[in-house]
Amino acid sequence: MKKLILITLIFAAFSSCSNMESDAQKACELIAETAELIPEAIQLGLKSSFGDEESKKEAYKKLSKVKSKMESMALELAIINKKYNEHEFQAYLLDNCETVKNLKEMGEAFSDSLENN
Repeated sequence: MKKLILITLIFAAFSSCSNMESDAQKACELIAETAELIPEAIQLGLKSSFGDEESKKEAYKKLSKVKSKMESMALELAIINKKYNEHEFQAYLLDNCETVKNLKEMGEAFSDSLENN
C-alpha cells in the first residue's frame, strides 16, 4: 500500500511539473497580454502629463496599476525563461507563438525602415 501511495505521489509530481510546451504557452499568453497593455500605458502616460489635476491624478493611478501588472508579468516571464536555454526557448516561441512572430516581423520592418531613411 505504501508503494502505491509513493508511486501515485511521484506520478502526480511529474505530471504537474511544467514542460517547455506548457511554459511556452504561458509565456505566449503573457507576451500577448503585455503587448495589449502597451498602448494603454502610453495613453495613460500622456493623460497623466496633460490636462487638469484631477484627470492627471486618475490617469496616474491607472498607469501605476498597469505598470505593476506589466512588471509582474515580466517577472513571471523571466522565471520561465531561466528554466531553458535562451536560444532554444526563443526559437520554440518563434515557431509556436503567433504574437512573438508578429512582434519579430514588426521589429524587422521598423529596423528596415530606419536603415532606408
